[in-house]
Amino acid sequence: MLRATLKSLLARKLRLILSALAVVLSVMFIASSLVLTDTLGRTFDNIFADIYTNTDVQVTTKADVEAQGGGPAQSLKPLTASDVDKVAKVDGVKSAKGQVFLTGARAVGKNGKIVASGSGQFGGNWGGEDELTKLIAGKGPSADDEVVINNGLALTGKFAVGDPIDVITRTQPRKTFKISGIMQYSGGRDSMAGETAVLFTESTAQELMLGEKGAFNLIDVKSDSGVSDAKVRDNVKAALGDGFVVQTGEDLSEESSKALRGLLDYVNYFLLGFGTIALLVGIFLILNTFSIIVSQRTQELALLRAMGAGRGQVIQSVLIEALIIGVAGSLLGFLVGLGLGSAGAAFFASAADMDSAGVGFPLTAIIVSFTVGILVTMISAVVPAIKAAGSRRSRRCGTRRRPTGR
Repeated sequence: MLRATLKSLLARKLRLILSALAVVLSVMFIASSLVLTDTLGRTFDNIFADIYTNTDVQVTTKADVEAQGGGPAQSLKPLTASDVDKVAKVDGVKSAKGQVFLTGARAVGKNGKIVASGSGQFGGNWGGEDELTKLIAGKGPSADDEVVINNGLALTGKFAVGDPIDVITRTQPRKTFKISGIMQYSGGRDSMAGETAVLFTESTAQELMLGEKGAFNLIDVKSDSGVSDAKVRDNVKAALGDGFVVQTGEDLSEESSKALRGLLDYVNYFLLGFGTIALLVGIFLILNTFSIIVSQRTQELALLRAMGAGRGQVIQSVLIEALIIGVAGSLLGFLVGLGLGSAGAAFFASAADMDSAGVGFPLTAIIVSFTVGILVTMISAVVPAIKAAGSRRSRRCGTRRRPTGR
């Protein structure tokens, strides 16, 4: 029976291709969505790991949630210079530096429009070159009307050192500054994730971004040699008490990745919705395809019955054909979905000026793709197979005798 089924399939290659096409389309949508979200997830994991790779411990304040206008509003209490001094005296702390860095600094392009950003418009204070940031042109701001911008903003807005740039901040509708320098991130990256960054002098950043002189929104803590970041984190927590959030760089990376993967789950659900629709259409197409196939093979199946094949063997023959088509369609659908998902992730990463994590083979996508493709094909073929084995025409063809001549 297996040999006869294989010969029947190979004898009708066009039928084999058309039968597998419905499976390919169904699996393709599912595989591409899972590959896309997996690749984007790993891409952002790498980005957050790079962002916080030089962060030992970071201190911020807890958010106060207050009801305003019928809905919750989140506000952060600024940190003070006394908080920075208190952290600097904690056991295991090598240094503590107050910083300003948060969203809310929108650069205005030469065309008078806000410069587009892929993942945020940040403003902060220029604290000098370090392991993460390097100047590639000019110098740091030495006057309150000077700023350093990241190279991503410079390229998008076509800015150069010495050019004027208008910036809209949290407390200033619009103010003109002079670009004193342009910086890049480690690894020669123009931005971390397509964001724009405008960095002022410390006092200007405090006034424009926080609206308060001598205030910071985070404290960057460096650990002493030989002291673990986790130990320093615990010591700082104990010294500051409630009202503060103290995290290691690893904690921050994991928290950021977890939050973003939660958003990617919704993207995945949306894409899988299309996959489900394609799956339902695929079931209908496969069911009809096998009904047509079985109808075309009626005489062939009847001949097998006449040669001694039982009802179960006829059903087995149709299901073997469905299994072969399901495996072939699932494999091709997964490969196409893998290509589409990877291409979609690469396009998104390129548009957001990020380094894509590259092609991956997520185990979930492999298992789901082949399980769905094979099961759907097998289930869709059951009804036509049973009808083929029990059809009257098949039995008549199988028992019909050749008329004898006189």
